[in-house]
Amino acid sequence: MQLLETIQVKDGEFQNIEFHNKRYNSSRFDLFRIKENYQLENLIKVPTECSNGIFRCRVIYEEVIQEVAFIPYISKKIKTFKLIDVNNWDYSYKYADRSFMNNLLTENKEFDEVIMTKNGFITDCTIANLAFWDGLNWCTPSTPLLNGTKRQQLLEKQEIIERDIQIKDLEKYKGVCLINVFRELSKVEFLTVKTIIQ
Repeated sequence: MQLLETIQVKDGEFQNIEFHNKRYNSSRFDLFRIKENYQLENLIKVPTECSNGIFRCRVIYEEVIQEVAFIPYISKKIKTFKLIDVNNWDYSYKYADRSFMNNLLTENKEFDEVIMTKNGFITDCTIANLAFWDGLNWCTPSTPLLNGTKRQQLLEKQEIIERDIQIKDLEKYKGVCLINVFRELSKVEFLTVKTIIQ
């Protein structure tokens, strides 16, 4: 079962690498019982052509790293969401196989993104964890499909708080922000919950 780690490289430097190292090592232990811990920055060399600008470092691995690619980052413009129930689908580890999520997007082409739900609870969208602004706090669903590295960093910095968020609770929030290695928490760029279609 191949796993994926996506790391932002900015001007030749890995960003938030300590959180990627934690997930890389814990996933290898959980799934393959490998106890040795490694630092990805010691295993991967950033090419000189990635010295300027923002790049996506895509790492495919199982017990060991199998493939590394550096791709210029292009932001996906998002204006509308569709809520989709994913039943019992599991994505508790960052698997390289994203066909399930890609199919959801293909089946809902009239929307820019899909927000996945389980048993009436909000989880994630296909490319990011979510944070909802209630006027006082940024709240992230306590039921994510995947605990992303940016989400974990923001939790540790106490910039977001976990909260049970059901579909019926969405009207309580003013906006939603996508958070991942390329998307920061922002009161400027967040979208209103009216962009979420049930």
